[in-house]
Amino acid sequence: MEQIQEFIINIIKIYGASVFWIAALFFGGRIVLKKIVKRMIKLVEDEDRGDSSDLKKRSQTLGSIIITTGNIIIYVVVFLMVLKLFGVDITPILAGVGIIGLAVGFGAQSIVKDFVSGLFVLIENQYCIGDRVKIGTFEGRVQKITMRSTVLQDDEGKTFYISNGLIKDVINFSQGDKK
Repeated sequence: MEQIQEFIINIIKIYGASVFWIAALFFGGRIVLKKIVKRMIKLVEDEDRGDSSDLKKRSQTLGSIIITTGNIIIYVVVFLMVLKLFGVDITPILAGVGIIGLAVGFGAQSIVKDFVSGLFVLIENQYCIGDRVKIGTFEGRVQKITMRSTVLQDDEGKTFYISNGLIKDVINFSQGDKK
């Protein structure tokens, strides 16, 4: 029992300050990230004076995506810092992750394109759920918007699933009605 206590005391003496700063980065980073996203959402909602239900949904969706991405970055940085603290050389890990990221990037190019295009659809407010739009040769009401695709339903009840990466031109027949 004494040996265990001595071991723990030695670890605290050697790594205590580093562990403190890593924990501070972890918790501080998460708090700052949440505050920034809340502030961004508040700014967007304050800017819109009209019917903000679509804008509120859009800003919350974007906020959720930013928080999730930020948390992943924070976890990876903290994990790498802990490995470095315990003497693990992280250079090969970073190189391996870079190569894997490159391979996944080439393999998932269309998914990334869909995701980025979906992000711009939301940010630019090109159309919202319920809007009547024409996307390429497809025309109908927007039933659903995800980060990867847009779902339209035409007057005959046919449903079209359009990858956001394939969307080039959009005609929104409903945007004039909102003003």
